[in-house]
Amino acid sequence: MAIMNPDKRELRKRLRSVLRSLSTTTKHAGGEAVARHLAPLLPSTPAVVALFASTVDELDTRSLDELLIARSLARAIPRIDRGELAFHLVDGPVHALPLDAFGIPTPASTSPLVSLADCALVLVPGLGFDDDGGRLGYGRGFYDRALQVVDLERVVGLFLDEQRVERVPMFGSDRRLRRLCTPERGVVVVDK
Repeated sequence: MAIMNPDKRELRKRLRSVLRSLSTTTKHAGGEAVARHLAPLLPSTPAVVALFASTVDELDTRSLDELLIARSLARAIPRIDRGELAFHLVDGPVHALPLDAFGIPTPASTSPLVSLADCALVLVPGLGFDDDGGRLGYGRGFYDRALQVVDLERVVGLFLDEQRVERVPMFGSDRRLRRLCTPERGVVVVDK
């Protein structure tokens, strides 16, 4: 379990408020723009892409899911299993999946498992991101732990421009991403 840092806690509170204030239309339009920006990065051969099914308070990933389906790319969606993220292959639209206790569309535990290390592209959510690749998650460290096995060149943080912050406090196992994508800025490669 991640240790709660007061700076992170306050930033999470502020960003949750920002996301709640945005309209469904804004989140959907943002998702459409992100899908367009990511289209050139998608694998051209059969591959697995790790995607997240957005909640009502996030960038809407429905357009991206539709694009992956149209390109016949397999989709691996996370579910929380024994305190860790496990990625499962899904059929059909991810937003049609049943909701878990957190209100997140989640695959069945019986769906085939996929290692993130085997995914051609890993698309990750977050509450906030900075221009140095800092990612503020939801406070339980699920993605930071899951990303330990992934080449960060294959990871892209997806978010609305309103979630961009000056600095994300980074500690211990926090992972800095190398690519970010927003509706207005498109895909941004972080200088290292």
